[in-house]
Formats: sequence, C-alpha cells, structure tokens
Amino acid sequence: MWTRTLLAPALALTLVAGSLLGQEEEAPAEAFFDVTHVEVVNVDVWVTDKSGRSVTGLGRDDFLVYRDGAPVEISNFYTMENGRETTPGFEELAADPRLERDPLSPVLADEHRLWLILYVDNFNLKPLHKKRVFPHLRQFLARTLRAADRAMVVSYARSLKVRQPFTENVDLLFAALDEMEDDTGHAVMRERERTDTLKLIANARDASQALNWARNYAESQMNDTTLTLRALQELIDSLAGLPGRKAIVYVTSGIPMAAGEEMFHAVAERFEPSLAYAEIPRHDTTRAFERVTRQATANRVVFYSMDASGMRANQFGAAEYGNFLTPGLRSTLESTVLANEQSSLRLLARETGGQAILNRNEILPALEEAAADFRTFYSLGILNPDTDDLGFHKIKVKVKQKGVRVRHRQGYWSREGDHRMADSLRSALYYDYQDNPLEVSVEWGRPVPEEDGKNFVVPIRLTVPVKNVVLLPTAGGRYEMRLRLFCGVIDEKGGVSEIQGIPLGLRLAEEHVEAAKKESYVYVHRLRMDKGRQKVALALLDQFGSRFSIVSRQVVAGN
Repeated sequence: MWTRTLLAPALALTLVAGSLLGQEEEAPAEAFFDVTHVEVVNVDVWVTDKSGRSVTGLGRDDFLVYRDGAPVEISNFYTMENGRETTPGFEELAADPRLERDPLSPVLADEHRLWLILYVDNFNLKPLHKKRVFPHLRQFLARTLRAADRAMVVSYARSLKVRQPFTENVDLLFAALDEMEDDTGHAVMRERERTDTLKLIANARDASQALNWARNYAESQMNDTTLTLRALQELIDSLAGLPGRKAIVYVTSGIPMAAGEEMFHAVAERFEPSLAYAEIPRHDTTRAFERVTRQATANRVVFYSMDASGMRANQFGAAEYGNFLTPGLRSTLESTVLANEQSSLRLLARETGGQAILNRNEILPALEEAAADFRTFYSLGILNPDTDDLGFHKIKVKVKQKGVRVRHRQGYWSREGDHRMADSLRSALYYDYQDNPLEVSVEWGRPVPEEDGKNFVVPIRLTVPVKNVVLLPTAGGRYEMRLRLFCGVIDEKGGVSEIQGIPLGLRLAEEHVEAAKKESYVYVHRLRMDKGRQKVALALLDQFGSRFSIVSRQVVAGN
C-alpha cells in the first residue's frame, strides 16, 4: 500500500547558471499577487434535422448559449465535419486576446482527441446478446478509430476491470473482446431470479406475503443497480483529467430504473393494487442515475448506451411462464420491463449529449450513426473564470435555425485549479497519459530506505527551461515566476495517494530576466513511498501561463 506523499519542499530553488546565483530570490507563496485565471469550457454540440442527418455550415452567430438560465458569450468556436475543421474564419478562434492560439498547435489537437471506451456490462448483459453484438463491435472499432484516437475496453461484473488500456492498436482491442466473449456474467442468474419470484407471487397466500417477495426482489435489484452505477462513477472519475472528448459505448441488456417494478404489477393483479403501486416510487433509482450523468457531463464524457437485446418480442410468452401468468399480466410485464430497462439508457445518453441505441437488430449501422458524432460536431467555448461560483452549472444551447434538433451535455462543474490538476494527475496514473509542453526534464534518484526499513525516500530532480515559463512584473521592478508541483502515486492494487500541491516561485530583478531565460530552473522533491513497485506521476503547473506538464514513471523501492 502507498503512504501519504511527503510534499514539503526539500531544497531551495536555484537557477543552474552560476553567474546568476545570489541574484534571485525564492518567492514565498504569500508574496504572490492575485491572478484571475480564465478557463474555457468546451461544449460539444450536435445539430441534426428531423431525419437525423447532421446539419453543417452553421456559424458562431447561429448559436445561443445559456448558463444557469442567463445568456453567455461564445468565446471560442470551431466546427468539425468528417474529422476536418471547417470553422469559418479558421484563424479567429478566440474573442479574448488572452485566449488566442495557433490553430495548428498541440492544444487544439488535444481538444480534438477522442478517448473511446468500450464498456461491456457483463453483469447486466445476457450471453446470447453478447454473442450477437460482439462481431458488430469489432467492425465498429476497425472502421471508427483514426490515428489520433485512443480506445480502451473495460468490463463490469460486480467490479470494474480494464481488459485493455488505451491503445491505438485495434488487434489488442479485438483480443480483449475475444477474452471476455465466453464469460456468462450474471444476467442468466438474474433472469432465473425474476422467474422464481413471479412464481412465488403467483402462489402467495395473501397480499402481505406477495409484497414481501416483491420487496426482496426489488431490494436485490436496487443493490445491483447501486453497484453498477458505482462502477460507472469510478470509471468517469478516472477519465476526468484526460483532455479532449471522452465517449463511452455502454453495452448492456438493460438496467432497471425502478427496481422490481414488474413484481409490484404482478402483486397488483392478484391483490390490492394500491398497496403494490405505492411501493414502486420507493424503489426508484432515477436520482442515482442523474448523479452519474451529472458527473459525466462535468467531465465531458458522452454516453452511447446500447440495449444489446435488439427488438424484444414475447419475452414473457415462453412456456415456463404459461402456468402462472395470465395473458393480461404477460402484456403488462412486457411493456413494463421494456420501458423500465431502457429508460435508464435513454437518460444516460440524453443528459450527456449522446445517443441511445435501442430496439435495433442491425447493430452496426446504429454504431456507425454514433461514430458520426466523433467526426462531425460544433464546439462552443464559454469562459469560466476562477472567480465564478464553484459547483455545477446548467448549460442550454439553442440554434436560431428552425426545425433542427440539438444535443449537448447539460452542464459542467466549476472547480478550483488544484482540483482540476488532481484530476489530470489521477488520469495520468491510471492511463499513462503524459504531456510536456513546458519541456520539464526529470532525474529519478535511487530510493533510500528510512530507519524502519518499510518506507523509502526517492529524490526527484525537476528542471524546466525558464524561457518556457511566464514571468510577470510586480511592484518594485521585480519579475515573478509562479509554479505549483503536484505529485501522485498509485500502487499495484490501484490505491492512489492523496494529491496535494506545493507552491514554488522565484523573484528576479528586471535586469536579470533576459539572462535567466537562457537558463533552467531546478527543484529537488523528496518523495516518501512504501516498499514495492509503484507508479509516480508529477505535474508542474505554470500558474501565470496556465500551462502544465505531466510526466510519470514506474518506481521500485526495495528488492
């Protein structure tokens, strides 16, 4: 297991060049002046006509954006059509000069990047449905992925398992699907539990006994749904720090929104309906699903939820139900279960701006319709300064053109800078994401055991060219550099250390600034960690320049 990272500064900061030693000062955190950072929140928007075809050619002035009901200005605007940028006035990407950027810069590439997650819900996916859709999923991956994209395969069966981490190699993705194709999961057992409970209700001696059977089943379903949604939240949380667009193709046979609803209908047919129907709202899980969608929208995660059942027909018409289900109850159960298990998938897609693939026997065309979203869309940027109210903000996008349909995520989460950096660092620990625009070089020292022999200290030397960091003038003719270092550790069991930030800085006289830009800035961090193999990620943030570098490495302490 990991221990808390030691985040106290280990050595004073210096410039490498000896001629400048003694002319610079380490700037304490309290000496810095206040700076308001402006974050750009990207809202991806899909506009279609009534036939579902993409509407292209719209400009910035065709859109209206509202945050918490109030209109806000669109600061950034670009359009993608078939994977190519078609923004009118391509070079005019930002209304605010502070946000201007080179249209061909890596920053824009990060915004375009697609992180595709194929999520196979083995717990709620029936084996026959899996066999039917897996060949289509392979074709979908082969046809969809492009050079800059990264895809991952994960599965869920009471716990989340990464079958294949993010990769551009389609063969590795295919191998992950092959590995899980014969997994039976839990759906067959749950189907048997449904049949057995319906029999018990049909043979119950009175309403009280029937309601007890129905409640037991509903509570079991609620527990299963809670675990299912908890795994989704865990995945979304791990994706939060990745730049660009995140799309989850969620493959399942359906998840009930109202746990056990069909059982209370069965009780209502035999006994007092009012008692049975009063139980349905008590087992409703809508709020839990809404928490998942809010977390997803906050982190630019879009759901493409698929009911792998296809066109359902006569689900309760099998011979095993013939002895205890009346024709009327069969019809009620058919419609109830279908609506119940698909309403959750509609919610996941609608609130995040994605699509729900329901009642489709031809899966591949439906997946290709979803894939069109990855290449053709509008991206609207709105400004969210650090001084804005922290918390969740609702977003509404309207198009002035009549007769079109608009899809987009329903909001975003305004968070403090340290929280955003912690998200990025966690994603780097989970998914090997690295980016180094500040050109930070890292020297990893040898782990040195402490006296107890259980913990180790690893010296880490970071060097960053001063020319890559923003220096701002302050009173008294001084120039200041403001950095913040974040460190995180993940052990082999997936445990992540607490992530904190160390404020770093330097103050220079104006006459030394140009010379300093030819030198490098050095800091030595001493990381305390447990014995064993662990992954360490470091993030260095230039707080004035609003840029950061992330680097990571496997570190083995001890034998």
